[in-house]
Amino acid sequence: MKNIKRIIAFLFIVLSILAVGSCNNDDEIVRTKVEAGNSGENGNGNSGSGSNTGQAEGNEGEITLYKVDGDNITKIKDYKVSGKDLEYQKDTDKHNEIWELAKKIIPLNQRKKMSEFLIYNGEVTGSAGFVVEIKSDLSDWQMGIAINYAYEGGFNAGGELAYTIIHEFGHVLTLNDTQLDAAITQANCKNYFPGEGCARDNSYINELHSKYWNDIWSEYEDAKKDEASHAKFYEKYKDRYVTQYASTNPGEDIAEVFATFATTKDKPSGSTIAEKKMLLMYDRSELVEFRNHIRRNLGLKRAKGNVASFELPEPGSWKQANTIGNPYKTKCRRH
Repeated sequence: MKNIKRIIAFLFIVLSILAVGSCNNDDEIVRTKVEAGNSGENGNGNSGSGSNTGQAEGNEGEITLYKVDGDNITKIKDYKVSGKDLEYQKDTDKHNEIWELAKKIIPLNQRKKMSEFLIYNGEVTGSAGFVVEIKSDLSDWQMGIAINYAYEGGFNAGGELAYTIIHEFGHVLTLNDTQLDAAITQANCKNYFPGEGCARDNSYINELHSKYWNDIWSEYEDAKKDEASHAKFYEKYKDRYVTQYASTNPGEDIAEVFATFATTKDKPSGSTIAEKKMLLMYDRSELVEFRNHIRRNLGLKRAKGNVASFELPEPGSWKQANTIGNPYKTKCRRH
């Protein structure tokens, strides 16, 4: 009996240690992350084998997951797919073409915040792109691009894909660990709390919220409860938003402001609150540098009288500009 009691006590101690250890990992992974290097791929993301053995099945149209390493992407895994998705999976030239555009848009110093790049079929979620944090401290992110929408009407038709990449990275830019403190709960947050963490004092989103959302916040909180009320809220305050989609919540607002700031040729006068939001970005030298990078790499910066070599949607005309998203969605930014 004594031996049995000793064994039980020993097992209890071991289980206690394991339980404590599992709850104190500062680099907690938000979702299951497959390790790189197990698929026999070369540096261009091309498969060294056509086998689907041991592949996991995605539930949101996942096709191929890549690791981002500077200018290159390396395949982490292929998901188990069939039919049209298998065609998409095998067409790695298209994967690389999408990545090349993303690389043109996102400078290397910013790309360090994004370690994964997912190619997926957007028909499942109805989305063209998304970003989601990989680590709970918001230091590492994944971007997903829907290959079917990327080639709808031809690659980057109308500049929609380029705009989507700019908008989506706008979330990474404004929600990463330099902007939010994920360790501070909403109850203890003195600034704006978008859901992923507490906005730091000098963060882009905290400035936007304090200057141009705070005075109408209680009205917004009531309006977001149903679509009809939210639509009325937008109509009342439409001069505050660069698009209707921007009125979804401050997180979507700042991503839309960033995308409009980057793609609009001329600096606005500030005659509306929407334009004043764009001017906030002109006051940040690092954001102006980011804008110049995008416009230079996409051939948007041309001498007067020359035609730009790259097409983008007119401000406010991208496919989801005149819609309102889910105001409650925070953890996973999907569009």
